[in-house]
Amino acid sequence: MPEHKNTLKKPTLNRFNSGVCSILLSLTIFSPAIFAQESLSLNNAISLTLKQHPDLKSFMFKKEAAAGMLEQARIASPMTVNLDFEDMMGNGVYSGIDGMQTTLSISWLLEGDIIESKVGVANVKLDEYALNKEIKALDVAAETAKIFITILSQKEQLILAKLARNNAKDVFNEISIRVKAGKLNVIDELRAKADLSKKELIVEDLIHEILASKSQLAAQWQGNSDFDITGSLLNIPTAEQLEVAIKRLKSNPRLKTFAYKNRIADAEIALAKASQKPAWSINTGIKRNEAVDDFAFTAGISIPFGGENRNRGQIIALQAKKNQAIADSDASFQRMSTQLLLLTHKLKHNSHVVEGLSNETIPALEAANLKAEEAYKKGRYRYIDWYSVQQDLLMTQSELINAYTNIQIFNIELERLTGSSISM
Repeated sequence: MPEHKNTLKKPTLNRFNSGVCSILLSLTIFSPAIFAQESLSLNNAISLTLKQHPDLKSFMFKKEAAAGMLEQARIASPMTVNLDFEDMMGNGVYSGIDGMQTTLSISWLLEGDIIESKVGVANVKLDEYALNKEIKALDVAAETAKIFITILSQKEQLILAKLARNNAKDVFNEISIRVKAGKLNVIDELRAKADLSKKELIVEDLIHEILASKSQLAAQWQGNSDFDITGSLLNIPTAEQLEVAIKRLKSNPRLKTFAYKNRIADAEIALAKASQKPAWSINTGIKRNEAVDDFAFTAGISIPFGGENRNRGQIIALQAKKNQAIADSDASFQRMSTQLLLLTHKLKHNSHVVEGLSNETIPALEAANLKAEEAYKKGRYRYIDWYSVQQDLLMTQSELINAYTNIQIFNIELERLTGSSISM
């Protein structure tokens, strides 16, 4: 009967898992029979996502809106043209229009400080747009990476399922021959046939799951799923890489948003202070006196009284808003630090799982499977017992794939949390 063979040469990994991995399948080589489309790497998938993801396209219009508000902030209040008539249509000396005095003047507000403050607010909000786009890009890149890793895992499970199906087919064929020769009971043949049927269903289900996941991945850039993916689940972050990631936590764009909220609050406070004093009004013009046939230049200034503290409540509210942003920033940093700590523990745990399964569990089950096969051939071991050993081996190999997959998923989340780029 065919035996389970180890097809993977385990590469040297980090301090979390070492040794030779005994596993039924290769985690780095995919069967060319699965798909024959154009290959797509994780970096390619992320690049397509960042260029064409629907949620990122809307930021182009948000940028235009922010730029428009900046342009609007630079516009001053319009000048006013005044035309005044005096000493006309009265009785006596001013009974006609010969004694009329006409004044044509232009007035404007002295609001340079207010305009400067408005521009300051608009500039910060324009910068905040870029930061929000960076945060969204990081999220969609992480989502793309997780879908990509899911497909890698499903393909590995498919390789394992196909190998298990082929082994089950070989076992069934050999048992059938021995049953016809009268050396085995037909019950063993029926059980082997049922097992082969289940293995066929598993292969079919995984093929459908891969197609569905590929469609989900292609939806990230609104493309089609006519591609194959290339990559490896074996890349595991080292302890040193984890320490570097932890140190980069403060560079997370989400924490930077609180700094921008502070900047916006400061700019709005400056605007509130600048606008709480009413702007002075300057006017200048020409006056015409019909009675003496004379022209004269005029000039004036209007100074509003009071109102120096009219924005006091707004300033207090903005200062409180700024203090709230500082408190929220501290709380978010503590929350992210806790999440980062949990992720590092999960990464280390799954790395230990990989090491234990690769170096101890799977080699022991492979040896048990070989001995069970030999004993069954000699008639000293029941088929059901040998079948149980085979299933334990297959289940453990599947657990190894899951452990590698978990490491990749946790690593993606760690990169998203620390603001790192998502890549293999």
